[in-house]
Amino acid sequence: MSTQTSPNGGPVVEVRELVKDYVTRDARLRQHIARAVDGVSFEIGAGETFAIVGESGSGKTTVGRVLLKLTSATDGTVTFRGDEILDIKERHFRPERRHMQMVFQDPLAAFDPQATIRSSLREFTRLSGIETRLEQNEAIARAVRSVGLEPDIVDRRPSQVSGGQLQRLSIARSLLPEPELLFLDEPTSSLDVSIRGQIVNLLLDLQESNDLAYLLVAHDLRVVYAMAHRVAVMYLGQFVEVGARDQVYANARHPYTRGLLEAAELDEPPRRGDPVRLVGEISEEAATKPGCRLTLRCPYAVERCEEPQPLRETSAGHLVRCWRAVEQPVEIGLPPDD
Repeated sequence: MSTQTSPNGGPVVEVRELVKDYVTRDARLRQHIARAVDGVSFEIGAGETFAIVGESGSGKTTVGRVLLKLTSATDGTVTFRGDEILDIKERHFRPERRHMQMVFQDPLAAFDPQATIRSSLREFTRLSGIETRLEQNEAIARAVRSVGLEPDIVDRRPSQVSGGQLQRLSIARSLLPEPELLFLDEPTSSLDVSIRGQIVNLLLDLQESNDLAYLLVAHDLRVVYAMAHRVAVMYLGQFVEVGARDQVYANARHPYTRGLLEAAELDEPPRRGDPVRLVGEISEEAATKPGCRLTLRCPYAVERCEEPQPLRETSAGHLVRCWRAVEQPVEIGLPPDD
């Protein structure tokens, strides 16, 4: 799928060589730098979902938080609606913040437990310049109906509604400022399996009707398959594979991607290549390696894998950070690239 454009003629958001370092100190007060995001680049068009998948600790949520300026970047650029935003002071950026909103992983933690839901939603109507209480209540009612609920539910407190209803209300709240971009941070992970499909369908319907751009971060590869147009697989701060959804799911090239898909036990789509079983767990120490950071877990690692591994194109729009997947696909259990 080609990237659609925002009203200014370009992608809604464009990220280039994004870096995020965290500085920590050990018991002896020695300083250590942990690179959570390492040179990540992507763009998202209107009406498009770009998903980032990977294990906990891979850095995917940090990307979204930097994008929304909830966390400062160390290096790189983020262009939103045609303007570079990382260096803009918060007070100058505040009027633009309404155009990018977030749906949190835990909807209960996202609402004030002591206030009514209406009170929480009212704050978001002000972001779009709605001043009178009557107009605010009308906007709240429209937003709540748009997510399939009756407006009188907003006079309850968060603890008085179900998890699925509260996530719908969280989505309604994010829509009140009329955003162009939503950051969906594990939007279904805290919900019962029976409710997840309903929330996914709701998000897809809202995207189509509002031409919304989504940055989706998720562990659940089934949710990603249902929602994403393009997928980036992230490991220890780096994208190791990027492509259209069907490229990544049906023709995964990187051993890490293949391992994730094997562990997920997906029924569809059919996958080409031998299954890969990863050993061990994600390790922050590996993030400092100059070469492939998966070598200790990868069954196909050889000496050359310790050299720097750039993202390389294996087919149109399909990138992989693995020299063997490009030059020796058959030797690592892959069919020759078409």
